[in-house]
Amino acid sequence: MTRNPKANLLFIAGGVILALSALVGLFLALFAVDNLVWPMLLFEPIVLGSGLVLVLAGLGFHRDNLPMALATTAGCLAVAAFLSTLAGRNTLGSGILVPMLGVRMVLAILLSVWAACLVLGRRGHAWRRVILGGVLLAAGAGIASLGFIGPAQPIRESLVDAGGFVASAAALMLFIVFVVLTAAGIHLMIRPFEMALDERKSENTSAA
Repeated sequence: MTRNPKANLLFIAGGVILALSALVGLFLALFAVDNLVWPMLLFEPIVLGSGLVLVLAGLGFHRDNLPMALATTAGCLAVAAFLSTLAGRNTLGSGILVPMLGVRMVLAILLSVWAACLVLGRRGHAWRRVILGGVLLAAGAGIASLGFIGPAQPIRESLVDAGGFVASAAALMLFIVFVVLTAAGIHLMIRPFEMALDERKSENTSAA
């Protein structure tokens, strides 16, 4: 894969931003409160590693497997950033953590889209599947976040007030819907990449 100087600069800039944010997160986890925030100490190094991977990509170290490197980095970054922020908010409050999570999630989305563009190109049917899968995953994430997001507190309280059976039934239904949406979303997003890679393998085999 040929190197793009502008893309390489963007990779390096994004990697530096992630690395600096991870250092801030580690500092907060170590020194902001009396007790160490252990979950942040576990997840912030993953964010730091994601930044280093991006810097290396900008320097040309992942030229042959750039789409996979970007996609893997985006996934690890999104999960680690969310869990680290969730743990930090319980101890440190929102403060800088929520804006920092927003920046990280934007970078994760951009990396995912970039990887998809490199693999899928202009395949319209593949993009439709990916977009639909993203919508389903977003819906599943919205359901999963009901237990953590402040505006959902009235819903949680009303379910608890309704009694144990009603609350348990509602929780079970939400869990089933979450699993279905997540499974369908992942399948729809992964399948186009598998098809595109299979097409490339077939083209390379025919050319050989």
